Amino acid sequence: MDDLDHCPLCHGTHHRPFTTCRDHTVSGRSFDLVECTACGFRFTNPRPSSDEIGRYYDSEGYTPHQDTSQNVIDTLYRWVRLYTLRSKRRLVASLVDSPPGRLLDFGCGTGEFLAHCRSQGWAACGLEPDEKAQEVAAATHGLTVEPPEHIHDLPSDHFDVITLWHVLEHVPKLSDTIAELRRTLAPTGTLVVAVPNCASLDAQYYGADWAAYDVPRHLYHFRPPDVRRLFNRHGMAVTDVRPMRLDAFYVSLLSEQSRDGWLLRAPVVAALSVLWNAAYGRHSSAQLYLIRGESPR
Repeated sequence: MDDLDHCPLCHGTHHRPFTTCRDHTVSGRSFDLVECTACGFRFTNPRPSSDEIGRYYDSEGYTPHQDTSQNVIDTLYRWVRLYTLRSKRRLVASLVDSPPGRLLDFGCGTGEFLAHCRSQGWAACGLEPDEKAQEVAAATHGLTVEPPEHIHDLPSDHFDVITLWHVLEHVPKLSDTIAELRRTLAPTGTLVVAVPNCASLDAQYYGADWAAYDVPRHLYHFRPPDVRRLFNRHGMAVTDVRPMRLDAFYVSLLSEQSRDGWLLRAPVVAALSVLWNAAYGRHSSAQLYLIRGESPR
């Protein structure tokens, strides 16, 4: 296990305990979340080393890297993913003057979004660290997916859109990765980042049982101000924030399942979370951020 001696966001050297969460997906182990005393950013600490982290994804219970449904919640996840493919593609098309354009899907998983974009004429490529997910992408969609380190070989100022669909919270080298993403993004391009929001109503309701903490795979636990500060440090600005309403229902179901709760309560909690977002804004279970460079490089 690696114990971070500084905050990944502000590099502050002091933090306090926030909560302890259990890994309900793979190991059954408990992991601590801490909060930076300087900026309030929350992160998993200590966290698995680079040699250890892979085994926490190596399970049939980790749905995003699988291509089969093991239970009702897995099936629901795949239905939602299929439903959102077109809306995601419409979103990225709206960010380009003359779509289709050049797209990088960073953390592309088993390649569903990448394959869909290619079928619509996008010059799209994907990077993914999990070897099993790479194999599924190749077998199912005929995709050649490289590991994330391949980003260093990609051209500068190239991509019109770079997407990270629930990926940023997994990235071990946070600052280095963002620097490389900005380097490969065209000066007029857009970074699309979707992450869970630990300030949401459902996060507050479920506490340590909130499924989107997903320790130890989720290394960071973002709130909207955290995302803004993080990208400002790299000369980029959040230009729009949009709620991802369906995530509240999926995460609430997983949260009830992990605490052996009443599954029918999940849609009630999710609906309240969505309504709270509608009333007060920017408090959705997951948020979608559109990010652009603040000035030419």
